[in-house]
Amino acid sequence: MSDVIESHRVRSTQEVFAHHLQAFAQGLDALVSDYTEQSSIVLQSGTITGLPGIRHFFETFLKDIRPGFWEAFKIQRQEVCADVAYLVWEAKPFVAKATDTLLVRDGKILVQTFTTFG
Repeated sequence: MSDVIESHRVRSTQEVFAHHLQAFAQGLDALVSDYTEQSSIVLQSGTITGLPGIRHFFETFLKDIRPGFWEAFKIQRQEVCADVAYLVWEAKPFVAKATDTLLVRDGKILVQTFTTFG
């Protein structure tokens, strides 16, 4: 009986956040698995809603990564507060600074904001 209950347990915000960060090394399907059809990513250029758009966003992001990006990637700050996860990171010289904020509901990312600076 406990196995059945455990299999339906909703992931915490911390668990979703940790998975999302690890998913970049696991590939596109792992990244997209953190979202639902109702999820949105709010960007400087506009808002993407739904799995096809989110998949395309991450597909493009991963395709455009230049050699040395992941070696340069450094987390400056990360915090989880209730249903919100916050990340400040850099990957100099590719990205001087960026922030991600994730609103997690029912074990999935409902809304994510992503902003780069510099």
